[in-house]
Amino acid sequence: MVLSKDKLLESAQKSLKKKQVARAIKDYTKIVELDPGDVRSRQKLAELLVRTHRNADAYEHYESVAKYFSSNGFYLKAIAIFKQMQRLDPNQVSLFSRLAELNEKQGLIGNAMAEYRNLVSYYERNGMVADAIKVLEKMRDLDTANLNVRVKLAEVYALNERKEDGLVEFEGVLSSLAEKRDFDKILKLYKMFMPLYPNNQKLKIGLALTLYEKGELQKGVSILSSLLQDKPEDPDLLRLIARGYGELRDWPNAVKTYRQLLVLDPTDLDIRERYIKCQLDSGQYDQALAELEEWKESFFKADRLDLLKEYYELLKDRLVDSSVVLQTLDSLYELTGEGEKLLDIISEQDDEPEETVDIETLSDSLLGSADDDIELPATDSEFSLEESDELLTDLPLEEFDLQLEAMDEDDSPRADDESDDSNSVIELDLNVAELEPDAEEILGFSFDLSEDEEVAPAPPVEERNVGTDLEEAEFYIQQGLYVEAEKLCLDILVYAPDSEECQQKLADIRSHLHAEPRDSLADIQDLATDILSDDPPDVTGEDHALPAKDESAKPKIFRTDVDEQIAAEDMESHYNLGIAYREMGLLDDAVSEFEKAQSDPSRYVDCQTLKGLCFSEKGDFTNAEIMFQQALDSPHLEDGQRLSLSFELATLYETSERFEEALSSYRAVQSQDESYRDVKSKIISLQEKLGIIVEDRVEVRKDRISFL
Repeated sequence: MVLSKDKLLESAQKSLKKKQVARAIKDYTKIVELDPGDVRSRQKLAELLVRTHRNADAYEHYESVAKYFSSNGFYLKAIAIFKQMQRLDPNQVSLFSRLAELNEKQGLIGNAMAEYRNLVSYYERNGMVADAIKVLEKMRDLDTANLNVRVKLAEVYALNERKEDGLVEFEGVLSSLAEKRDFDKILKLYKMFMPLYPNNQKLKIGLALTLYEKGELQKGVSILSSLLQDKPEDPDLLRLIARGYGELRDWPNAVKTYRQLLVLDPTDLDIRERYIKCQLDSGQYDQALAELEEWKESFFKADRLDLLKEYYELLKDRLVDSSVVLQTLDSLYELTGEGEKLLDIISEQDDEPEETVDIETLSDSLLGSADDDIELPATDSEFSLEESDELLTDLPLEEFDLQLEAMDEDDSPRADDESDDSNSVIELDLNVAELEPDAEEILGFSFDLSEDEEVAPAPPVEERNVGTDLEEAEFYIQQGLYVEAEKLCLDILVYAPDSEECQQKLADIRSHLHAEPRDSLADIQDLATDILSDDPPDVTGEDHALPAKDESAKPKIFRTDVDEQIAAEDMESHYNLGIAYREMGLLDDAVSEFEKAQSDPSRYVDCQTLKGLCFSEKGDFTNAEIMFQQALDSPHLEDGQRLSLSFELATLYETSERFEEALSSYRAVQSQDESYRDVKSKIISLQEKLGIIVEDRVEVRKDRISFL
């Protein structure tokens, strides 16, 4: 006789009360056969099969339940079921993808990213690169602000013959970090990615500029100077090098570099302005005045009167006897309408002996031609671009030295200069050896100069430190500047010939110089650990083999910033998912969800309470007590919650056999509400265990001896 569904359910429940699990399984199996759509009975059957270690059968029933929940929009329930399936069969890689998609649909982006990370880890371990890339692209599109994912994707692209795509991702990350001015992380990323793109000039320039921002000016200038070897007339490189020398206060080299730029383009007023500024900063006031007098009309036509006024006012304080400065400044004040300053200069001139100045003033020469068209000076001089190119191409460039034939210090490039080439040559010495760091200060520069002092080149360091110089050599090696590293090691051996470390480093450098160029992707250190964390990566520029994988350990892929931005997500979803996990017995997963949901202050107490219950169910009474106490100390605690928490804490004490503390806690609950749950029976039970007899509200222990 076929039993009805209701009779089978009744029979199954009776069997479970008698702990006859096998008979209950038979009843639930018949129920599912009668009604395949009864997901509650199917889920109960799966749970009973797990209890009897029939995991394969349980997995099939769980899968049917999960599909039903997910297809009907019950995503949280589906997630909980899939999570249970994952525990039954951790090797089912499809579960990662399904869990990620369900979490994404529920709006739990952090959970989705975690599942995707697990999927990437699986694909990487099994050499499934194309699949790993697809998942990483999903993660990038899901959370475009997550820089760790983009760095990881850039790395995988570059290591798998998609270097252009990798470069695009990498530059996008750099752009985001540059907006935040996070140069520490930018420098870290350059050091990690430069080995992947060893010949990329744009990245090397970016690295140099980052070093500028970090105050490591010497290293930045060294990198740019090495690039200048291949392009000695590159104006962009020369500008950056000149900027570096300027920030280093190496005025002679800065001036020479700007001279080189003016040879390439004499009409560039921006460069000429910086050139004059360097002359002023270095105390070359006469040269600066001569340059200003020649180009003041061009500056005026370019609407740079304020600049002229600033420079001439500075020269007025430095060249106090110069009538040229006073007369030009007088004309500038006349043009700008600053009458008071004009009178001051006139009075200063009246105090001096009369002197006839047979030159045309700026106002005379310019005000009279104010209606004329503004034209820049002609460039058909002997320092035209074509002829300067011929001059430069005849000169050798060795290591970091860029030299032009010597030029009189008083001369400067002039568009109308008709002197002989032999007397109009600029010398530019970009020798990195002049930038050797002090023994006590390797990474930066310290100057104690007042504004009124003339800046002179720093005196040469008499004593040199082997350790400091070797560190500098190591930096060159990291950047692939082996020629520069070799030269520095040779310099070290001059004053420290017995340095074995230097000799070994020199041998290594020369082995690189004579070896074939390498672009082996296997030499790059695995970047799969916290890429943008605060801990610096172990990138030394040396050859690295990929570390052996510990199959027994849980692989650590890369951290995602979204995990720390839970407040942006739906706290209710995390809370409900935690409850679903707890009902499924997934206590660790439940605790994780409650920790996320507690970011909502209104749910903090509930989440702490539920975490405490999870820990208690796991037998971790210490952490359970901590959770309950933290909830009791919360400023968001309400009276009803306090009563419930006190009861749960008392139950915890009782379960962990701390009977006296349990009794005290139950009594505290009873004092607030005598009818709360089964608090009375709890108190009576504990009093019996402790041997306490209650007579007329006076407690007497059974084991107490009375002599009355």
